[in-house]
Amino acid sequence: MTRKFRMLILGAASLVTLVFAGAAFAAFTPTLAIGQTPPTAGSSATSFRLTVPRDDDALFKASFYVPAGYTATLGQAPGTQLGTVAAQVLVREPIAGAVLPLTGAVVVTDQATVGAAVTPCTGTATHAGYWVLVLQAAGQELRVPMVIDPAPAALASVASYVMQVCLPSPHIPVSAGGATFGAKLIQAQINLNNVLSAPSSGGTYRWHAVTTPWPNGPGLPNVAGTVSAQGTTALPGAVSLAAKSKKRVLTITGRLTEGGQGIGSRAVTVRVGTRNYAVRTNAAGRFTKVVRIARGSRVTIRATAAVPARTGSCTTPSPFAPVPCVTETSQFFTATRSILARVR
Repeated sequence: MTRKFRMLILGAASLVTLVFAGAAFAAFTPTLAIGQTPPTAGSSATSFRLTVPRDDDALFKASFYVPAGYTATLGQAPGTQLGTVAAQVLVREPIAGAVLPLTGAVVVTDQATVGAAVTPCTGTATHAGYWVLVLQAAGQELRVPMVIDPAPAALASVASYVMQVCLPSPHIPVSAGGATFGAKLIQAQINLNNVLSAPSSGGTYRWHAVTTPWPNGPGLPNVAGTVSAQGTTALPGAVSLAAKSKKRVLTITGRLTEGGQGIGSRAVTVRVGTRNYAVRTNAAGRFTKVVRIARGSRVTIRATAAVPARTGSCTTPSPFAPVPCVTETSQFFTATRSILARVR
């Protein structure tokens, strides 16, 4: 272990309570959050974030079902970078309970390189696309294979593609196929560019992650504990902006929406010239700001809203019965709008 890595893990350990060794995991309630950049129909920058609460069982397998209507661009040459990945893992060593951040790239690979590795995960070595998540942490490298295929015909109304990834058990030694550092995933966000494109028309699109945990200790994956998490994108996500002037007083109004519906109780930053003002949307997503302008006949106004993912109970039954849906999460996105207002 390098000195730099030891310093990183020691620093991470200082941020958490060292209780990992005695914890008894039983729950498994992952969440799936989706982001499009920009949050519009046809957007080809897609992010998906899987989170597993740190006190839950460890993740073995995740199958991500991309909604019907999305398209995929595959066939890139091995070595092509498709995007980035950022993750957090809970480790057992060298200090149990530390949270280690990982960053890296999503890179195209091929069947000859990872086919044998993915077969125990997916049941076959043959897939439409092969990727590897190349993760770095202070000089340490972890490589996690991932595959993508068209969704089965029986799920054509639900999904267009399915991506699959498996993780090693944190409860057995590395020499027996266990996870490096005894790592247990608590969050991973994959950001793909020009790979998955949102449908060309606006609306609400529902993603699914079917996830299977490891048992709390050595053993085979807990297939009976498989659950699904849903993530929705409501396109477009947008902020509108208008201004009226009277006696050099600007009345600025706007509305924050997703899929045409207002988003209440969210912060919006309104920048008038060089000054920022913080406002909050009402239940209908509307906001107002009144500003006096001392000089000038025109002023630039920009509204920016960073909307976080929002998790609640499932509103739509799982299409993977008897696998239950345990969480549903609305999209995360950032919306901006600028106008040039005349001051009278």
